Amino acid sequence: MGTAAGTAADIASDTATNTATAAGAAPLVVRTRAVGLLAAGLAHDLNNMLAGIVATAELLRERLGDSSDEGADLAAIIAQSAKASALVRQILAFSRQETLVPVTEPLDRLLDSLGALLEPLVGRQLQLARGCGADVRVRVDPTALERSVVNLALNARAAAGADGHIRLSTEQIEPDGIPAAARAFMPPVSYAVVRVEDDGPGVDPAHVARIFEPYFTTRKGGQGLGLATAYGLVKQSGGFLLYDRSGLGGARFSIFLPEVEPRRQKSPRPLVDTVPVVLLVEDDLLLRMSMARGLERQGFRVRQAADGAGAWRRLLSERPSLLLSDIRMAGMDGVTLTQAARRLYPDLPVLLVSGYADEAARAAMPDLGVAFLAKPFTLQTLGERVRGLV
Repeated sequence: MGTAAGTAADIASDTATNTATAAGAAPLVVRTRAVGLLAAGLAHDLNNMLAGIVATAELLRERLGDSSDEGADLAAIIAQSAKASALVRQILAFSRQETLVPVTEPLDRLLDSLGALLEPLVGRQLQLARGCGADVRVRVDPTALERSVVNLALNARAAAGADGHIRLSTEQIEPDGIPAAARAFMPPVSYAVVRVEDDGPGVDPAHVARIFEPYFTTRKGGQGLGLATAYGLVKQSGGFLLYDRSGLGGARFSIFLPEVEPRRQKSPRPLVDTVPVVLLVEDDLLLRMSMARGLERQGFRVRQAADGAGAWRRLLSERPSLLLSDIRMAGMDGVTLTQAARRLYPDLPVLLVSGYADEAARAAMPDLGVAFLAKPFTLQTLGERVRGLV
């Protein structure tokens, strides 16, 4: 695995002065940062508005029924809102600004559901080969890993064609197994590796240095976002995405995730036979009202606050079953509120939601042990996440 050319895009996006960097590396760094700043500026407000649209449309559809023409139109509004949000998330993923919620699990277990998911997308040409086992654990956001592998598999299908072959495999490598061309920038640790390879034509050497750039594509009808999204998600997860030629004759993309020790599991909380009380903190009035109505219809009792200060006053007088808070708010934000709430109630379950969380919030969340849900979301999804936490 790995010629210098095969890893040039990875090096170029992170170390513009590295001697192995391909020409044009510095502009790639500048473009990545510019795209990230633009996406960050749009994501929070846009996803907040989309969340309000989705929640209101859901409430109307519930009132009118799915069978009516109006219900079908509302379903289309919800679907289009999800597509709009997905586009913003792809840009956030490439620029490493998406909010991830990592877990520590065996790599093979994280990929268990992918076989059933990929077969309809790729077809029977997919071969699965697991090589890690239950002892090889990584820390990664399961959804981010799934999205990365799906994007790589879809690219492989396009390259291999209807009669081609695609192989998805996992393996564990020790430090001496790191590709020679990657040893300058990959720490010498053990890695769990996910490989997606095909027997297509491979990548033209002239294009290797640009394959992870957003909107760069040589395929007719391609968007140029699949590899860019996978690359950003893997890098934000602390891993590496490398390209080289496959033994099958085509392209091989390998996700390297550092192997970690399992975290100690918390003992489950005893079940309480009461109606769960959710403290909902959201500064957008329309969205807060829609979320509250949706949760109440699903059997929860909801207390509302428009900001962190109002939520803090409620916390002083009552311990809720769950704190459900937006992250980005004026004054006391969701992370600061969570830290204060945990000082009052150390075992309080918390679900943070946001259309975009800044770097400081993303850095703080893993240590808080909170759940996260990206906006926009359906009220059904919100209810399922709340129910799983209380």
